[in-house]
Amino acid sequence: MSGTHDEAVTRVVRKVFGSAASLAVVGPLPSAAVEATFTRLNEIEERFSTYRPNSEICRIRDGLLARADAHAETQEILEICDALYEESGGIFDAWHAGRDGGLEPAGYVKGWAIGVAGAILRDHGVDNFSLGIGGDITAAGGGPAGIGWSVGVVDPRRNTILVARVALRNAAIATSGMSERPGHLRDASSGEAAVGPWLSFTVVGPDIARVDALATICFLEGRAGMRRVDAEPGYGALAMDTEGVLTATEGFRTRSI
Repeated sequence: MSGTHDEAVTRVVRKVFGSAASLAVVGPLPSAAVEATFTRLNEIEERFSTYRPNSEICRIRDGLLARADAHAETQEILEICDALYEESGGIFDAWHAGRDGGLEPAGYVKGWAIGVAGAILRDHGVDNFSLGIGGDITAAGGGPAGIGWSVGVVDPRRNTILVARVALRNAAIATSGMSERPGHLRDASSGEAAVGPWLSFTVVGPDIARVDALATICFLEGRAGMRRVDAEPGYGALAMDTEGVLTATEGFRTRSI
């Protein structure tokens, strides 16, 4: 529903994945929807965390759990990470992405988890919302003004300044870069912090899991990453290089406001 005035937004913020998960909803927000959403996110964190020693990912990484004996969901995610490794020519390597050179599937898991949570909200009749964790956001419906959810892209050099703003309607956005967690993106071939032409790489598109994976791959891929996103229908990218120069694809510009 759209109108001349913004509609009221209800916000819920909770801690998950070592970050803040922020849910904003226009219209009724059933408590059952909130609890089901965050219960599921906590379950995912327990299974996929690389900081909890008893998570399945940590146990697989440490040789205490065979991949074939893991939960079916864990096996599915690792298979997707393997497919991303093949697609990216080894750039996306969840098995060697951790700070210790070990298993770290967060480059896919966080976006996927946000998508799972968004599906739960829809199942509970919530159809005008945005849900973000650590800067990765999925949005449904027209937002409070009916024109989409307005999301800003932060300058990686000065996080109080925006370099762009997009309107998301049934779409998602994710950014990879070094500003928030320096050194968290690794060059799988060397194990060192990734070095390339970008300070940040932002992707927009219809699917949050794909958006998140592309942001990681394309940040690591360098200039070719821009061409990769440009060739994918429905997706767009905005990147800032080490000189502070912004480059955007047409798919990103069409969402800019």
